Amino acid sequence: MKKTIKRSIVLIILLSVILLIFTLCNMRREREALVNLDKLEFAFHTIMFDFQMVIDGEVVFRANLHARNAAHPLSPYFDPFYTELVFVHNQEEAQGFPDNVIVAWPGDRPHTQGVVNMLNYRVSLPAGELVGPSGRQTREPIILEDFGLTYPITIADLVDNWEGVVAVWKALTENERMDLR
Repeated sequence: MKKTIKRSIVLIILLSVILLIFTLCNMRREREALVNLDKLEFAFHTIMFDFQMVIDGEVVFRANLHARNAAHPLSPYFDPFYTELVFVHNQEEAQGFPDNVIVAWPGDRPHTQGVVNMLNYRVSLPAGELVGPSGRQTREPIILEDFGLTYPITIADLVDNWEGVVAVWKALTENERMDLR
């Protein structure tokens, strides 16, 4: 009799765990990113674009944190209503998009140009300067043409060829990326 009760308890626990896993998998599916997360993180963390979005029927400018939270599936404020992130060159170009589109552009502040300047500096370093304290090369030289870019990288490239700029960003060492931030 005790064995039957133990088996029943184990079976109930096992079924509960399976049901919990199934529920979590379904929740995860519902919370998949609808916007490109590389694009979102590039605009939010790396370059600090300005964001515009429609919240409760009202256009909100400088909605940076709102946009990141609404678009990122791990955020408790994730909202599947926002299905697209579009880059434009400036705030004027951000007008007229549907309410479900988050629009972002490079901010008109010294930080943006500073990041571009430092990125250009890093990619222009000769191979001899890519050596760490151990005497080993820290990374391969970056050839911008391999990323669909030309020297110098411009603020317009942040919009027109953001994928290439992100790829260059990822080609830098972690220390270089930290310095740029």
